[in-house]
Amino acid sequence: MRVEDFDKIVEMWKKHILSDVLKDYKLEIDEDVPKEFAAIALYLDSSTVRAAGEVLEYYDGYRQAASDILNLIGVEMIQDDTLKVIRIRRKAVEEDKQELLKKYIWG
Repeated sequence: MRVEDFDKIVEMWKKHILSDVLKDYKLEIDEDVPKEFAAIALYLDSSTVRAAGEVLEYYDGYRQAASDILNLIGVEMIQDDTLKVIRIRRKAVEEDKQELLKKYIWG
């Protein structure tokens, strides 16, 4: 993906999402998330918000499809209202969660 294309997607998302209630929020993308995956997450987020104005069944289907795609590529978007940040990060897979739990319990 060209840098210009990525920047265009980020700017589109910021104009569409970071307004009104979210105008003071910032976007953070973890370093281990490939730019292509971050671009997909931002595009799907923006498209899902646009679909919210459509028929409810259409929106629910679009939201589920977007969620499935992000799960497939192992990326999640987290909104932190305390820090006013929307973060794109790698999603911890179930095996990783189990290992963290084992370390926490048994050291």
